[in-house]
Amino acid sequence: MIYYRQNIDSFNEGFENHSVIVIVSENYNSLLKDAKKISEAIAGKNADVEMRVSRYFSQEIVEKRDEIISRLKTKSFFPGRQVIILNGLTEKDYKFITEIDAEWEKHDAITIVTMDKLSKTSELKRSLDTSTRMALINYTKNKLNRDFLKSKLAEKGIKFDGNDVVDTLVDFSKFTSENILENEIEKLKTFKFNDDSPVTMQDFFNVVSIDYEINQLGLAVALAERNIIESEKSLGIFFSQGKNPINILQFISAYFNKLSLIKLYGPISLEVRREYPFLIANDLEKAKSHEKRWSPEQLSLVLNSLTISDLKLRKYSSLFQRSILTQCLHKIVEI
Repeated sequence: MIYYRQNIDSFNEGFENHSVIVIVSENYNSLLKDAKKISEAIAGKNADVEMRVSRYFSQEIVEKRDEIISRLKTKSFFPGRQVIILNGLTEKDYKFITEIDAEWEKHDAITIVTMDKLSKTSELKRSLDTSTRMALINYTKNKLNRDFLKSKLAEKGIKFDGNDVVDTLVDFSKFTSENILENEIEKLKTFKFNDDSPVTMQDFFNVVSIDYEINQLGLAVALAERNIIESEKSLGIFFSQGKNPINILQFISAYFNKLSLIKLYGPISLEVRREYPFLIANDLEKAKSHEKRWSPEQLSLVLNSLTISDLKLRKYSSLFQRSILTQCLHKIVEI
């Protein structure tokens, strides 16, 4: 059974009839918000306080498979439905998801699954299409599509040269809501009122309210995935905004330090939670997937390279800082 993302706000009943609800989106904010919204629709707003919501993350799920299946049947001390949230699953978890469906009975806990991708040809997608008990929250992708954004800018009478502005809008849309995206395009239109010249990247950054920390995370994520093209693109954005290169480097260092701690102690360890108390809410799933790409020795080399680059940035003038940072990025992706 397929639901459409734009209708979620109007849903106030019906979810309780599903064994599994799968939410798929590359927009991490939307995944978190919609999982919470659906959980509250099923179990009520007090469910977290009453411990009727159980959350698991991808790396735990293999180890706690039996516990999760058992929790389907566990009854709470408090009245009301129970919810299990499984964060960061992939298509490869198809058998486990269908096992949950097979075990499920009408008054059992309902499972919400979040994932960032689901191909049309996957076994999971075919099962979701035909199932009467499992549901898929389908995100329409037109807002994230370059062609759609081009037509939206043209519709508003906004001219642009090349794809830089459009590509940056696409990146921006992954971390924000559709309404905010529409508002930012409207701000661009107002900014260019009575001005027929194309929108430049400088115009874009003067107008659009991009969260600096989110973009720093985007740079760190690109580096952790060894994507030098996206890394340099993000770096160019920061320099065009006049951001402090030392702060950028410190954020990257913090992210790789986070990966190192996860590698050493595990993603839900006391050491990780003490150092990064908001990691669970924000980007644990991404960090866990990145940690697997790097050995302890490689992470040590990355942190050493970042430390050396930090010392160079403090020693040399701003004329050399972009070159120092760019060299550092290339060295990291080659480790």
